[in-house]
Amino acid sequence: MPRLIRQYERAVLESAVRNDEGSGGHWEWRERYIGVEGVLSVYESTSKAPGKCFIRMEYYGGYKLVPADDSPGELEIMGEGRFFTTSPGELTDAGDQLWLTTKNSHYVFKLIE
Repeated sequence: MPRLIRQYERAVLESAVRNDEGSGGHWEWRERYIGVEGVLSVYESTSKAPGKCFIRMEYYGGYKLVPADDSPGELEIMGEGRFFTTSPGELTDAGDQLWLTTKNSHYVFKLIE
């Protein structure tokens, strides 16, 4: 079972670029998620690639931010949820960005406060 390391309430996938080392096959699906905003969770793999990190991003088609009923001053996301998950790789925390390099891809996620 992977271990949740941290979670960010709002993040945007800024880029998804193919690594030169990556193998062939269907890669382009990643590009359709560029610009998608959602909740980003960073996990550490404990079995498939111990010590490596992967990201699961839950995003919302037609989402909107609305005031939370039970927490004045906070926003909550309303909409239909979906998600994507990356392969395990090396994670770099660059302040307001997270960079993840996997076997086939390099991802840049912008963290939104």
